[in-house]
Amino acid sequence: MKENDQFILDIKRLGINGEGIGFYKRLAVFVDGAIPGEGHNVCVTKVLDKMAFAKTTEIKHASPDRIEITCPHYNECGGCNVSHIKYNRMLELKRDLIIETLNRYTKLNPRKFEIKPTLRSEDIFNYRNRSIGSIRKVNDKYSICMTNPVSNEVHPINSCMLQNPVINELNEQILKLAYDMNISLYIPKFNRGILRYLSIRVNSKNEALVCLICGEKSNKIKELASEIIKLDNVKGVYENFNNSKKESVFFGLEMNLLEGEAFIVEELNNVKYKLYPNTFFHLNTKQTNNLYETVLKTLKLSRKETVLFPNSGVGLLPLYLSKMTKEVIGIEYNKDLIAYANENAKLNKISNAKFYQGDSVQLLPKMLEDKEVDIIVLESSKTGIDESIIKTINNSNIKKIVYVSSNMVSMAKDLDKLSVNYNINSITPIDLLPQTTNIESVCMLSLKQN
Repeated sequence: MKENDQFILDIKRLGINGEGIGFYKRLAVFVDGAIPGEGHNVCVTKVLDKMAFAKTTEIKHASPDRIEITCPHYNECGGCNVSHIKYNRMLELKRDLIIETLNRYTKLNPRKFEIKPTLRSEDIFNYRNRSIGSIRKVNDKYSICMTNPVSNEVHPINSCMLQNPVINELNEQILKLAYDMNISLYIPKFNRGILRYLSIRVNSKNEALVCLICGEKSNKIKELASEIIKLDNVKGVYENFNNSKKESVFFGLEMNLLEGEAFIVEELNNVKYKLYPNTFFHLNTKQTNNLYETVLKTLKLSRKETVLFPNSGVGLLPLYLSKMTKEVIGIEYNKDLIAYANENAKLNKISNAKFYQGDSVQLLPKMLEDKEVDIIVLESSKTGIDESIIKTINNSNIKKIVYVSSNMVSMAKDLDKLSVNYNINSITPIDLLPQTTNIESVCMLSLKQN
């Protein structure tokens, strides 16, 4: 096979980035926009040792699950990758992706434990509670722009169908104010200019917190903030300074409240959380509640258990579970995240949540020795759980482990390592980010009976 070769390709499965995958002479061929069950005329664009990439020249046989794309930015933005597939079918394909990932990266047999149907999201559009985007001047106006993750090209996005409509409205209103006030925009090439990124987050009451991320300091930002606070739904306005040359870094260290309230409050199952501009919180609020409820139901708590979180972060899930436990214990290296978790524990008058600052690799063995821990909840990062932590857990006699992850590959590898001493009982896929291939998973593990 070589570039520009053309042939008919039957699409067999979906890739983790939303592409269709077929096989030509046993070589995997990835085709953007293709759906399992379809037949495509394709033209090869790139050939590697173990895979090839191709583009569709004609769809010979379209899937009944193919639907018309309604987003005008779909092909340029890259933020969504499966909006051309019916939602119910996509839920099935997300479950299939987990099975395929387990088969590819582990020796586990997915038939020996339950992989539940993917939990659907109530909202499949307009669910995102936060946006952050670079600002460019396009056609004599300021626009939020997104960088396509594949082409690396920058495209103006006037309105995003995934975002809360309040965010879309505020983006447009704020950028018009900035344009009319002639506030300069940051130019990455020269590392100069004032307004760099615009960040907006909203809660379930549509209360908004705005953050103006700037490359340079200017009194014009204070003037802009005084106008923004007058807009409907806006509760507070911050400025943040970021002159880092890295485009992947949004927030700088200096954060100043210019107008209004310092935070907005979100609530999940009667637990309140303060949200600041750069506080971590899942993007789909309603589905986050379903995610945490899934963890709660999986654990079957009786208010007698001590639950330990080796990587507790900002403490969202520990506080959510606290009312159904004897005690929750969190370990977190970042002292700012510990402070945030304690702040929310105080806000909710939760007295049975304790958060300890330190490295889990060092603290976890001591905690397991000093405390009578019944359950460990692992909230995994994209890179997975540290091998030392997995080794410590495998050498413990903790009866229940719940593993929560948004990365299928690292989840599969970690489950494989934990299976030395633990049975995998179930995996529940949760569609936290509809229109994407992202899957949040809740895995239940139990200690093997030796």
